[in-house]
Amino acid sequence: MDLEQQIVLLKKKVAREKACRKSAEQLLEDKSNELFLAKKMVEDTLVHVQQQAEQDMALLTFKTYLDSILLDFSQLFLKNSVSATLLQRLLNNLSHIDTITAVQLNIQSIDAVDSIAVLHAGVRTQWQEPIEHSASCYWSADHRHLHIMINGEDSQLGVLSVALDTKLEWQQTIEKQLSLFSDMISVAYQRKYLLDRTILEMHRAENSEKSTRDFVAMINHELRTPLNGLLGSADLMDDTKIDKQQARLLTTIHQSGELLRVIINDLLDFSKMSAGMLELQIKPFDVVCISRVIDDIFSVRAEEKGLAFELFFSKQIPLELLGDAERIKQILVNLIGNAMKFTSEGKVSVYFLWENEQLVFNIVDTGCGIPLDKQSNLFEPFVQVDNSSNRKHEGTGLGLSICLHLIKEMQGELILTSALDKGSEFKVSLPLAISAQNMHTTQVEEEMDYPIHELTLLVVEDIKMNQVVIEMMLKKLGLNCDIYNNGKEALRYLEEHTVDIVLMDCRMPIMDGFEATRILRQQGYTKPIIALTAGTTNIEREECLACGMDDIVNKPYQLKDLKKMLNHWGKQISKSL
Repeated sequence: MDLEQQIVLLKKKVAREKACRKSAEQLLEDKSNELFLAKKMVEDTLVHVQQQAEQDMALLTFKTYLDSILLDFSQLFLKNSVSATLLQRLLNNLSHIDTITAVQLNIQSIDAVDSIAVLHAGVRTQWQEPIEHSASCYWSADHRHLHIMINGEDSQLGVLSVALDTKLEWQQTIEKQLSLFSDMISVAYQRKYLLDRTILEMHRAENSEKSTRDFVAMINHELRTPLNGLLGSADLMDDTKIDKQQARLLTTIHQSGELLRVIINDLLDFSKMSAGMLELQIKPFDVVCISRVIDDIFSVRAEEKGLAFELFFSKQIPLELLGDAERIKQILVNLIGNAMKFTSEGKVSVYFLWENEQLVFNIVDTGCGIPLDKQSNLFEPFVQVDNSSNRKHEGTGLGLSICLHLIKEMQGELILTSALDKGSEFKVSLPLAISAQNMHTTQVEEEMDYPIHELTLLVVEDIKMNQVVIEMMLKKLGLNCDIYNNGKEALRYLEEHTVDIVLMDCRMPIMDGFEATRILRQQGYTKPIIALTAGTTNIEREECLACGMDDIVNKPYQLKDLKKMLNHWGKQISKSL
């Protein structure tokens, strides 16, 4: 190969290498640009994620703080009547949140119906004049002021106005959270109006036995209905995921709710006694079951208080007796509860005996005892051994009075033996007949579970709170249900649908449960209709059965009450197939 050819080849090689180098440099530059853009994208994403995380954390902090205020003041409004002082405390707490700069409440005056009270907290703010508005809440033009309507049963009570320093993305959350506060204030006002109305009705009823009976039935329903929602919701929350602080608060709600139930029962029983409406439900019962319930209740209480609790059961007691088991249980709970309350150390002993054809309970404690001069008035209503303002033991002073009345209604006797610092003994003797019914067989049948998840249900209930509670309870039992607000809607539904059981509230607007049941029975409807009622008097029970209802579940009910009822009627349905 001559030199010229070699030079040509060399030039071609150099050209190829130069082209390869340029290509490599271009590829490197392209990849560098891609890497730069990818890095920038990652950095932008991280910044966005961090900003979003900070916003989410701020929102969570905001919601948590509002939830804690809501829970605290819900309890305060349950314990206390609504007042300007309490409302001002609520506004002060809301204004401490960074997001909220000012709060104003234009509300109907508590003392004067025709006047308006204006409460304010936070920085001074130029508010637009509150107006009646068709929407439940509305924003100002600059989206810095939120106005939430506070509505009563049939009128607007006022407006809650909040000045905010936050981003537009939070508007929906802010509306939802702050609407809960307006609902709480509305409920507090309605509760006060209800109590005021109740007191007024009580004064009117004093001159008429019929008015007194109507009053007792009304207050029974009005108090037990919200109590059903409170205790039912607390019961359902037991199975939800909550932290330790929330668990403690839930325990407090449980205990307060049960205490409220006891107080309501005592007050209603006393009202029934005064009106001659306290009646007994006589049917066969097993004393062993009562003794087990008593042991379950008070063995735990005794352990918490550091006391010994002894329960003795005589084998001579017949298995089946005729009497009002719930009222007998009430007597025992009151007497043993008092023994526990006034015994700081030592023990409480309970004896179940059968003497001279009578069921006998002896409740013996090693407590402080009762002075002789106090014993004669101890069973009078509202009387306590220590009535001073700084007494150690709280109570209404009705428990022993109700116990004595119930014992007398059962033709029984109550004997008290006590001495100061020597303890006390309460002896109850009840002349109960022996039942010929085979209770053991009945109990075995009741204990057998029916597959209740196969049942189809219709719930007729007008109170939204109770609708939510019963729907969630039934879901826990594996059941779905259709819910309607009154008897008229239920009749239309049953014209086109078939269900196994109807759960029917008694007192509802438009058409109540009594009328709806009567119409269904007149039309030949044969399926079980179960009353959901806050009424506990014999008159109300008889009215339920007279209109064609098959069974009664009293409010406040618990999950176990619904399960027991559905289990029983599920078996009845299967037998009829």
